[in-house]
Amino acid sequence: MMGALMMTSCNNGTPKTEEVAKDTAQVADPELVAAQNHKLELNPNRGVMANPLDLNKFIQIAIIVEDIEAAAREWSQLLNVPMPEIKVHQTVDTTDPNLMYYGKNYKYGLKLASIMAPQGFIIELHQILDDNPSTYNEFIKEHGYGVHHLGFAVGDRRDAVVNELVERGYPKRVEHIYPSGSWTIIDSEQSLGVNLNIKPAM
Repeated sequence: MMGALMMTSCNNGTPKTEEVAKDTAQVADPELVAAQNHKLELNPNRGVMANPLDLNKFIQIAIIVEDIEAAAREWSQLLNVPMPEIKVHQTVDTTDPNLMYYGKNYKYGLKLASIMAPQGFIIELHQILDDNPSTYNEFIKEHGYGVHHLGFAVGDRRDAVVNELVERGYPKRVEHIYPSGSWTIIDSEQSLGVNLNIKPAM
């Protein structure tokens, strides 16, 4: 049975997690466990990509943190930029049918803050709000907190780039397609030390 993620306010006005009830059917899904524990097997015939990632379109570093308020405040002070808005994406009760994790739809809650550089580059902070299956919890279990993915904007080559990475042996970990664009997390931790986020644009 799915329980709701209850949100309340802290003394400083920020939401906190009061109660988390996990969907045990999600957690126990054997197909998900197998996908999370896969061994990367890259195509031995791979060479230079026909649709390479463009360093001029390297747009994002996404970092999973334990306390997003503290991390955002420290980053803003280090960079001498305004404190970013912290948004709460609550998907426990309202599943997005277009957000897939290893090909299946799962629910989770997340806090997100984006620090925008003048050049259009983003330092993106993520704090997961529950133990439900997600790429973020998978990363924390394996590595702890840290850099989850690097983002590249590839324009209308999005499908060609994603398909070629899959052909090379990299699984699609997350795919989210929405009216104004998409983001696709390519599972490349085992070979690159970090995942890739392939986007049509910023």
